[in-house]
Amino acid sequence: MNASHPFVVLPREAAHRIEDADTNKGTFNLHYLPSEDAFVVRRVVSKGMGMKIALPNYPTLDWDGEVFDGQWMKKPAPNINEIHLDTYRRGADVSVPFEAFNKLVPGVADPGKKAAFLITYDPDISSDWLALGAKPYAAWLVTREGVSPMPLATEPEALGLSQLNDKWPVDDLQHMNIAVVGVGSIGGAAVQALAQYGVGNVALVDPDRFLWHNIVRHVLGPEAVGRFKVDAMKAALQKRWPDTLIDAHRLDVVDDAHLMRSLFAEVDLILCAADGIAPRRVVSHLARRAGKAAILACVLDDGAVAELVRLRPGPRYGCLLCLREYLRLQGAIDAEAAQELDYGTGFVHRPMTAVAADLHLVGQLAAKAVVATLLEARHGDHTQRLPGDCATIGLRPPGDMAAPFDLDRALQTKWADLPAPRADCPTCNP
Repeated sequence: MNASHPFVVLPREAAHRIEDADTNKGTFNLHYLPSEDAFVVRRVVSKGMGMKIALPNYPTLDWDGEVFDGQWMKKPAPNINEIHLDTYRRGADVSVPFEAFNKLVPGVADPGKKAAFLITYDPDISSDWLALGAKPYAAWLVTREGVSPMPLATEPEALGLSQLNDKWPVDDLQHMNIAVVGVGSIGGAAVQALAQYGVGNVALVDPDRFLWHNIVRHVLGPEAVGRFKVDAMKAALQKRWPDTLIDAHRLDVVDDAHLMRSLFAEVDLILCAADGIAPRRVVSHLARRAGKAAILACVLDDGAVAELVRLRPGPRYGCLLCLREYLRLQGAIDAEAAQELDYGTGFVHRPMTAVAADLHLVGQLAAKAVVATLLEARHGDHTQRLPGDCATIGLRPPGDMAAPFDLDRALQTKWADLPAPRADCPTCNP
């Protein structure tokens, strides 16, 4: 749309009234939104009858502004909406003389000294013209000097993820069930991304409340302060992404590990974004026992680097402890050493150093790893193959860390494979 063109908004109910009318023409009322330079169709009249259309789901469009009158017509002339597209693309100052337009579209009301509006409806536009951008509905600004095409936005029949059915495996993802352990800065962003991907069922596990210090880095805002994180996230997602069913569990994955076993048995994959070493190790152990893949996501060294680990249940792949031991034998640093307590804390308080955008990026990458893993494993989608199982990502890398954290560029990413299980690993070889 060109910003120099005021545009018309046609709600779905208004479009239905035009389509269902048993006459080929009628009138309508538009309300003008001066801040947006937009006109919203709020009443469609057919044979003298028509009720005002309420738009409670769209507060901006529900504005009772200055009212203008318009006229609608069904298929008033051959190729009228194709002509609209052709004229509109010539520029904002291009119009059709009123006399010529009146011959093309008989019955257009004379606007007199004022401007009037016309909406033309043609449900039979060819697929070629639809591909070029022609639409079943077109809007015109009618004056005695000329008739100008206006951009028109029609509310679609289907809203939400179903709009992506032709481009994304929405149905496959709707049947997936993911457990997310830790609904903090990374976990909250990951849960939001899972809903945006179209995952149908998500179980949230976190015992903590959302408090003031969380606001600066979380996807939730001040409205959530005082609530349990799992409940606040559930409410936010149900409002924005209602196709995703959320179960909230105010549980600690370490203290309530005995309750996690039954939960993990029901899901397809576990995503752990919890703070600290213990939750990740518990998830690694329980996921292996449940025969489920797991994605572990965290930031290390005060947010200098991010780590994504994909654990797999097969006998060729080691667990998190196997990975840590393998890295130790390779001379890598223990990047988890500062993570024994909650992120950003220690024996002496250390300020939070990772910014929200970096943490949200890690959460979104973790969600992508979840979806990619399941689409490849369950549906054979080769476009969703990951380069490896372990990724280290530079956020603000110092450049002096040992491998595999030897990154010196922001967004530099290194992938590696999981090592084989250790012979004496109590998780892999009980």
